[in-house]
Amino acid sequence: MSDDYTKHDQILMSLALNLQSIAMVQLGKLANPATGEVECDLEAARGTIDILEMLKVKCRTGTPDMVVKLLDQAVMDLQLNYLDERKRVQREAQAKPAAAAADGDSQPAASDGAEPAADQGPQA
Repeated sequence: MSDDYTKHDQILMSLALNLQSIAMVQLGKLANPATGEVECDLEAARGTIDILEMLKVKCRTGTPDMVVKLLDQAVMDLQLNYLDERKRVQREAQAKPAAAAADGDSQPAASDGAEPAADQGPQA
C-alpha cells in the first residue's frame, strides 16, 4: 500500500474487504470457507451491510478518498446483491405453492382406495 495511508487507513480497508467477503458468503454468492457449502442468510447479510454503511458514514471526514470510495463501492455492490437474493428467495417461495397446487391436481386421490385403470390388468 502507499505511504499516504496510515496504519488505521490500511486496517479500515482490510476490515471493509473482510466484511464484504463475509456478506457475500451470507448472501450465498460465495461458498462458506469453513464448510464449503453455499448458504444464504439474508438477515445476517443485512446486518453486515448495515455495519459497512455505518463505517461509511462515520468515516466521511478525515479519511482518504480511496478508502471512502472502497467503502462506497462495497456497500453498493452488497446492496445490489442483497436485493438480487431477496428477489430470488421471493420467486422461489411463490413458485413452491404454485408447483404444489399443480402437482396436487395431477395426482390421483390416494384416499379412495381405487387403483388407476392402467394398473388393473385385463378385464374379463
